[in-house]
This record gives sequence, C-alpha cells and structure tokens, in this order.
Amino acid sequence: MASEVRGLAHLKSAAERAYWESLEYLESAAQCNATGLVLSGEEKHSGAPLRLLYFGSGNHLAYVRGLVYRECRVEEESAGLRIWNARRWIADGERTVDMVIADLPWPWHRLLRGCGLIEAPAWVNQRMTLPRHWPEVLQKLRRSARGEDMRSIRKHRLAFRLVRDEEAIRRFYEDMYVPHLTRRFGEAAYIEPEWKIRYCVENGTLMEIRRDGQLVAAQVLWGNRGSLHFLWAGTTGDEFGAQTRGTFPALYYFGILHAFENGYEEVDYCGSRPVLADGIVQLKRRWGASVYDGWSRDTLFIGPRHFTGANLEFLERNPLIARSGGGLIGRVFCGAQAAGPEHVARAEQIYASSGIREIRLYSLKKPLPEALAAAQATPGIEIVDLSPEPDPVAAYCKS
Repeated sequence: MASEVRGLAHLKSAAERAYWESLEYLESAAQCNATGLVLSGEEKHSGAPLRLLYFGSGNHLAYVRGLVYRECRVEEESAGLRIWNARRWIADGERTVDMVIADLPWPWHRLLRGCGLIEAPAWVNQRMTLPRHWPEVLQKLRRSARGEDMRSIRKHRLAFRLVRDEEAIRRFYEDMYVPHLTRRFGEAAYIEPEWKIRYCVENGTLMEIRRDGQLVAAQVLWGNRGSLHFLWAGTTGDEFGAQTRGTFPALYYFGILHAFENGYEEVDYCGSRPVLADGIVQLKRRWGASVYDGWSRDTLFIGPRHFTGANLEFLERNPLIARSGGGLIGRVFCGAQAAGPEHVARAEQIYASSGIREIRLYSLKKPLPEALAAAQATPGIEIVDLSPEPDPVAAYCKS
C-alpha cells in the first residue's frame, strides 16, 4: 500500500510543490512578447478556404494550425508585439478574416475576457477518484471499457510488468515515446528531454505492456500526494496496426489496477485538448475520467466572424470544452441543421461527462419541437436557439 505522507515530510512535499509551481507561474507571467499572424488555407475537414487571425505567445500555434487546417500559409506576420496590446490588435485585424484565435499565457489571458471570444483552457485535466472496493472502481468505467476494451486485453493476451533499469528507460524513450508522439502530433508534438523521463521513472516506475513476452507499449507512472499520474506513453508500432490492438486499454486498465492495489486515492490521466470529440478525451472518458480546469496555464480564445463556409464545418466538427460562470461547459454547434432529438441523444451518449456542468447545443435554425422536449427531459443538456438573434455570432460567443 502507498504510504501516506505525514508530518515534516508532508510539509516538505507541499513546500517543494509550491516552489516549483511559483517558478512556472513567474515564467508564464514573463512572456510579454507576442506574434500576430494571418493564416490562410484549406479547412481540415471540408477543404473550404479559411482565413484566420492568430495572436499570441506561439505556445500552441502548431496545435491551432493542425486543428484548423489541412495545409496553410502565412499571409502576414507581425513579430515583437506586446502581449498587453492583444485586444487592440485583434480589433484592428478581425474585419478581414473568417476566424480569430488568440493564445495567451497566465495572467495575460485576462486581457481578452469579456471581449466576445470563447474562452477555453489550452489543456484540460482528466482524472478519476478511486473507490475503496474494486467492483466499485469497475462500475465507474464506461460500459465500452468494461466490455469491448477488457475483451481486447484478454484476446490479445496482454500483461504488464514494472521496470526501472537504464536499458528499459532508454528503450522507452528512443523506440516508443519519441516515435509515438511524432506520429500522432507531428510538428505540434512536445518532446520531453530524456533526463526528465529518467528522473520520473527512477522516482516512480515504468509500466511495460507485453504480448506473449514481446514488448508492445509502456507508460511512466508517478505517484504524488495520493494520486498516481499517467505521465507519458508510447508504443512500439504504428498507432492503429495489429501490433498495438488493445494496448491503450491495457495501459489504462493495468495502470488503474496498480493504483488501486497500492492504495492511491485517484488516478490522474493528465492533460487533454479542450475538444469533446478528441480521441484522447474520449478514451479517458471511457476509463472513468472526470474533466477539470486546472492543468494548463495557457488559454485559447476562439471567435468565428460569421457562420458560413468553412466556419460551419470547423465549429460542427470541434465541439469545445469552454469556461463559463466559473466552470466548464460543452459547446456543440449543430451546423446548418436545426437541432433535432438526435443531437440531444448524441450529446448525452458521447459528450456528457462528469466535471462538465452542461452541454449546450447551438442551433442556427429554430430547433425541432422533439429536440426541445428531449433536452427538457435530459439533465445537463440545453438547446440555445440562435435563429431569433439579430447577431447570432455575438450571441453564440457570449452564451
């Protein structure tokens, strides 16, 4: 069982955590320079042209490009801007673009609050509290995890072992972690230095997933103050090849089992991007995760300037996890269709999650009566009718 930190050891741990967090926030506040860009290219899903105004630190520029575009080019670039001029710079440039996205670190993100843009944390945290009894842990998992995912783990004969030796760490870093992130995220991948991986493994553990003795995946586990953090993972093969089937469910299942058997109070799945349809968000949701706003010091501000062309496709394909009234909500755009009962059912089945106060469905056309009835009968689902609004874009961003 994991020993509980008490007395002087507890005070030392809290002091160290406060010290490092203070350094991180000071580093964030020191980011005073910003870049302004006008990007143009093909929207990722529709291929329709989309012109985007970007302002920010650049911390998440690669992610923004990958989220919005198939491919794009820089039309205009303004470097060396002062971050406190964000509101003025955006107001001057937004008239000629289809969409605005700003990317600001703490505490500069407060400059854009209340200026008609959707506010979303650049990362959200997902974690699960562990009950005292194993059957209760299993009940917190989605049916798909208890059924389909568990069958896949058994079918592919997956097992785990814990290692900390130098060879295992180097193999994980060079053959799994770096290739996995590069395949999945491309230029948006942030690769941690090897020394950091080694430090966390030596003070935590590396969980290897094996099939008939052959290594197929691994992840770094780090325990801290009653929480087991799933830090970094990687596979030995292609993302969706036969070699990796069942491996990601195995990483979650065996990680949860290890946390439970060692007395941890929760498992922390760490950061995910703020899009409800994102595959990582969905996978963690299957494995019992609740969503929290508290993993990221950076904030994204998103604002469409109209509801035509590529903007419709982008908003419909990317239901956002956004801040509202001190909590998190899901913002699901129904596109050119009127909200129907199928939108309500999909929101409840796929997007509703613990930690998200409600899912709001935005309808440009008058919602169908059946949809309104379904929403009224479904807790946590609200339909926002934009059809009577004189400025539906402003109403969408504000509500």
